[in-house]
Amino acid sequence: MNTTNRRYIVTLAVVAAGILVVGTLLRPGEQSFDDPLPAPTQAELSRLASLSQRRSVDDMAEYFATVAGGLEASVVNVPSLDRSGIVWDDGLVLTTRVEPRFPDAATVATPSGDVGVVTEVTGPDLPIAALRISPVAGLAPPRRGVTRLLSRGEWTIALWWRDRRASFTPAHYFGTAQVRCGGRTVDEVLTNVAWSREMTGGGLFDLDGNLLAVVMPCGEHFAAVAADGVTELLRDGQSLEGQLLRHYGLRVEPLTVPEQEYFALHAGLLVREVWAGYRADEAGLEPGDVLVAFNAFPAADIEQLWPLVDEATRGIFLLTVDRHGEVVSILLPAAGAAPDDEGEPAGAAGLVWQPPAQGLTVDNVAADSRAADAGIRAGDRLLRIDGIEIADPDQVRDVLAPDRETDAFVELERAGRRFGLLLR
Repeated sequence: MNTTNRRYIVTLAVVAAGILVVGTLLRPGEQSFDDPLPAPTQAELSRLASLSQRRSVDDMAEYFATVAGGLEASVVNVPSLDRSGIVWDDGLVLTTRVEPRFPDAATVATPSGDVGVVTEVTGPDLPIAALRISPVAGLAPPRRGVTRLLSRGEWTIALWWRDRRASFTPAHYFGTAQVRCGGRTVDEVLTNVAWSREMTGGGLFDLDGNLLAVVMPCGEHFAAVAADGVTELLRDGQSLEGQLLRHYGLRVEPLTVPEQEYFALHAGLLVREVWAGYRADEAGLEPGDVLVAFNAFPAADIEQLWPLVDEATRGIFLLTVDRHGEVVSILLPAAGAAPDDEGEPAGAAGLVWQPPAQGLTVDNVAADSRAADAGIRAGDRLLRIDGIEIADPDQVRDVLAPDRETDAFVELERAGRRFGLLLR
């Protein structure tokens, strides 16, 4: 080996040794896995919790939006009435009545556009109305659930339409309570949501898409009425009694035994309610009238009045009533008869005349009194007693006196409804 090669090898060895020394000095010390990691600061922990909660809220919001989207085939917009409706059965949409007179026709928004519908069930005392609609693709009635399968605090979801856009809100289920609605006691589903008019006709569902309740007006407030109660209200509207109220604003019932004694009649149908502006009111029927004959046949059963509500029937029916001992004949057009078009329609001149108030207003009703037991409330107007118009408060004091020994039939008015009560 020559001198040049020996020097080259020595130089390489010195350089390598230097690299090893420098690398050893610069190498970081080894860390044991048993050494504790630095503890996170409070700010880092707060930020982590905030990010976790936000992710959870975002996930829940996305989940509820997905559930609501799946319900839009069952909850529809009723744009002509500015409210929502539930596809109750094939060809039937259930909505709510928040106006004194529900229209005979409306429009329902469907995936293929707005379609016209006709009113099948309504009434002056019903908080709901049923609309007949031809089957439409994209609409389907929901399954109906029962609240007894829910636990207190469980999540539910409410869906309704507003300005042609679906709106929803999660709701906690708190149980049920009984409420008076449409003349019937039904179950109200209690949640943490304050229901409003714009939500009426919408539905409350469990998270499996089962319909629990329909939002509707009940007296002075809005309530989510359980599906079973809605079925009962709809059945009331479809009955003969409900059809008489819808077409005539008329409620009649067989005489009770005390009423037979008071009116001195062994049979007949007592006119219990007459609603202002309906056909019975326009024909002159009054609460306290006893229908004794229908088209010259003795009236013994309400089923005899089915021809009145048959919309295919035309013509005029003759009603013979006993009005506190006087026989009166009343002509009543069939439900299918065309209304009288003669004369100027109400409000055509921009004015609607309100008849002068009659009777006396009840300011207060004492608890456990004859009036309270009969169902008289503060704000009612007493119109007649035993068929005689009230002109003097002394008449009322005499009738309601606790020592009175004879029965009295009183006629009252409440929110457009005139009704009669027998005070025992």
